[in-house]
Amino acid sequence: MFRVSNVRKFLTRSSLVVATFLGANFNFLLATHLFRTWRSLSWEPVSEWEGPGFSLDRNGAQLICGLFSAYFAAASAICVFGIAGIVKNIPRFLRIYRNYLIGDFAFFTLFTCLASSAAIDPSSRSNVCDSLSRQQDFLRDAVDLGLNAENCEQWFERGLMVFMAVLLFVIVVRLHFIFAISRYYTHIVRNQEFGLMYEGALSTAPEWYHDDDLAMHRVYLLPNRNGANKQLDIVDTPLYAPVPLAQLSSQVAEELRANAEEVWVSRGQPSWDDVLPTQPLRVGQPGDPSHGPVHLTNEKP
Repeated sequence: MFRVSNVRKFLTRSSLVVATFLGANFNFLLATHLFRTWRSLSWEPVSEWEGPGFSLDRNGAQLICGLFSAYFAAASAICVFGIAGIVKNIPRFLRIYRNYLIGDFAFFTLFTCLASSAAIDPSSRSNVCDSLSRQQDFLRDAVDLGLNAENCEQWFERGLMVFMAVLLFVIVVRLHFIFAISRYYTHIVRNQEFGLMYEGALSTAPEWYHDDDLAMHRVYLLPNRNGANKQLDIVDTPLYAPVPLAQLSSQVAEELRANAEEVWVSRGQPSWDDVLPTQPLRVGQPGDPSHGPVHLTNEKP
């Protein structure tokens, strides 16, 4: 069980690191491309792109390219924080990265809805094609794609359907990734809280823990929770007490074994992944240093 759990954690952690690394590179490349477009935009000063309810000139296009370039550059830097948080298990960096993912997902979804609604408008297609017809350099580069001034609207309609399908797929993938990062962040925070709780228990009662108590020991619990008592619900709060079987007769000992529940206990540092989420069970007298908190588990060592 330990090995399967460790392999699962390793695969989850590795996949998150790889996905975040790819996101950092993608955002950086996109920011670089938009920055170059911002500097080399060659529209005529008097030309405007008129859409439904607004118009865009050369200065507005340069401003939009500059803002998006800065946005994707900041996103690449935050992805670096996310990689550091995943590798080093730093909850603060993971929280920053998770909050960025949530905000970026909301912005991306809103932008997708606005872009789709604007692109569906028939007047937008004609305006885009008119603007592209004046971009001779771009049309020469797009000849291999089959785009020209005559079939621009038809090509634009097909590209719009593919674009919307890709955006929908990206939204689903990003939502799944946000859930994965949130679960990993919760896991890291919970483990650190458990570690602090255990360190506090050691500092308040260090005499309870000994090196020879790390081994697992078999005990029998009465009454059996899987027996008839559980079905009849006749015991509200069972009380456990140490009863050495060596001091009982063989017949009584066999009867107790038949009606008892077998569990394994340890007095050392528990493994937070395999210990039952119950309070420690103290066995013996409080003044006896050989006894301490007992942690129950359902598996044999």
